[in-house]
Amino acid sequence: MKVKPLVALVVVSGLSTALLFQTGMVQSQSSLTARDPGPREGAAAAGNPIEGLTAGQLSLFSAGQENFNEEENVAQGLGPTMNLNSCSSCHSQPSVGGTSPAVNPQVSFAYLMGARNTVPWFIHPAGPVRVARRVRDSAGQPDGGVQALFTIAGRSDAPGCELGQPDFNTAQARRNLVFRIPTPVFGAGLIEQIPDSTIIENVTANMRQKAALGIEGRPNFMRTGSSISGSFNRNGNDGTIARFGWKAQNKSLLLFSGEAYSVEMGVSNELFQTERDETASCQFATVPNS
Repeated sequence: MKVKPLVALVVVSGLSTALLFQTGMVQSQSSLTARDPGPREGAAAAGNPIEGLTAGQLSLFSAGQENFNEEENVAQGLGPTMNLNSCSSCHSQPSVGGTSPAVNPQVSFAYLMGARNTVPWFIHPAGPVRVARRVRDSAGQPDGGVQALFTIAGRSDAPGCELGQPDFNTAQARRNLVFRIPTPVFGAGLIEQIPDSTIIENVTANMRQKAALGIEGRPNFMRTGSSISGSFNRNGNDGTIARFGWKAQNKSLLLFSGEAYSVEMGVSNELFQTERDETASCQFATVPNS
């Protein structure tokens, strides 16, 4: 089995300070009115390694980009449940590392290699890649966990696997379903390196301009003398500010990449060592998979 060190995903996701994707051009606005300029003409201004890297850094970037683009199969750890089979399937527009492409790959993936999945009602060929989350668990408590869309049941590389998909129709009828789409990862390593003190100060910086643009956060931040307090999402162990994920649950992008492999593709790894679904008939690779 091919070993896929997590550093490869870290590199391609823009998670390493030295190996960030270019973030594209930043244009100043003379007006405080926010507007979307739409797609720009010409080649994408993001997705490449930054200039000035050493030969070793470029080699690491290329290795990571190769793994980011690779489509996983069951022998490599895909499944038993997942949303897609590669990182770039979700992150490819306007270039690798971006958001979902114009044609949603989830539709064809549902039946890849004989898989017996049903395409959920909220997935469309011309729509964005979507991930479903449950609002509350079976006990009625706040949840937010990812509900994997597909399984490997029926695939030619998963003989004998019997596993059903979540009941999204019932979940929707109970108003217990929310969605997210892939966000670009360009420049994410820079976000990882911002000091907590800078994030705290940015909360109240340029408040008038932010208000005019409709930019706001939680309302319960307070300034006391020279310090600012409020309900930042913080790491439960060391108390520092977290910044990645649907609820900014992770501070480390290395951890976030391991979580993405596990949740989005069902590939266990050094950080998430066991399978999300342990149905006996659907286990085909030694864990951790990478």
